[in-house]
Amino acid sequence: MGTARTLASRGDTRVTLVARSDETPYTRMLIPGVAFGPLPPEAVALPLPEVDLVADTAHGVDVAARELRLASGSRLGYDALVVATGSRPRGLPPGLPGGAEARAAGLVHGLHTLADAVRLRERLAGLAAPARIAILGGGVIAAETATKLQTAGHTVTLVARSRVPGVAAFGAPVAERLAAEHRARVRTRFGRTVEAIAVVDDGVALELDGGERVAADLVLLALGTEPAAPDPWPDGVDVDGRLRAEAPDVFAAGGVAVHHDEVLGSWRIDHWEDAAAQGMHAARSVLHAFGVGEDPGVYLPRSSYLATVHGLVVSGVGAPACGRPRLDESEELVVRHELHGRIVGVSGIGAVGTVLQWSPRLH
Repeated sequence: MGTARTLASRGDTRVTLVARSDETPYTRMLIPGVAFGPLPPEAVALPLPEVDLVADTAHGVDVAARELRLASGSRLGYDALVVATGSRPRGLPPGLPGGAEARAAGLVHGLHTLADAVRLRERLAGLAAPARIAILGGGVIAAETATKLQTAGHTVTLVARSRVPGVAAFGAPVAERLAAEHRARVRTRFGRTVEAIAVVDDGVALELDGGERVAADLVLLALGTEPAAPDPWPDGVDVDGRLRAEAPDVFAAGGVAVHHDEVLGSWRIDHWEDAAAQGMHAARSVLHAFGVGEDPGVYLPRSSYLATVHGLVVSGVGAPACGRPRLDESEELVVRHELHGRIVGVSGIGAVGTVLQWSPRLH
């Protein structure tokens, strides 16, 4: 959407926004409000800029013919293409015993799309309170979801492979503090893996390594995401510093873009604010490529994110996962993430002002 808004604001560019079939663009940040709160689904719709909207999923791109292949069978030509199809959630490991049966029975849910949120709200409404909810994953989405469900009075079990989830993204000091909060508020099974799932009379049973069984009424997946790109990019669209793909006049932004640069190496960020910033940068790169705009330069991640976990406000800017964490020498819990002598990201707890002020100073 950031690309479409930037291009449409010029008035001399025809912009076509291709959305998924039968779907109106919406704000993913507000999905938890639909799943766990009173927010109606229509409240998360995004106001559209002055563009041509085509609700017809793009299945593939013919880069030689400069055409999109749409789900309806139609083809749509382009002069420049920005791929901003986002991401899809990682599911249960392929071949996990009982996984397909549990999913088919409606006992395993994701929380990635608006449709996921609506189904989850309906499912939770039909469960006796307090419900037993198992969450697989230990990142930001898992932590926030555990917080919301625990606050609502449900019994939550958080299962993660890492003994201290989030170390790579936040640095050890922040991740360890969050892990301690989880242990005090919900049931935790950190450093454990799910070896099988069994559908039982009263819900589902997770079989963990070591033989332990975790009973639940519902399993939520928060195992991270992977790029959701059309053909011919099965693993996401590789881009350079100006968000250009190898194919002529093709650009990519957001969770679908896989970046490669000399400083940060290969990286990918999948959160709303950074996706919007990448989208605007891609639009400026398109204009420059057609000789009607200045060179925007290399894209460097400086966007922020916030999360509330058991009453603690977690904040971050930039690309913390790309750097080596070092605890800042201050009274606040702030971690600077450094790479080749440069600070590429900052994260912290209860230090929003300090963390956010680093944004323009990164890289």
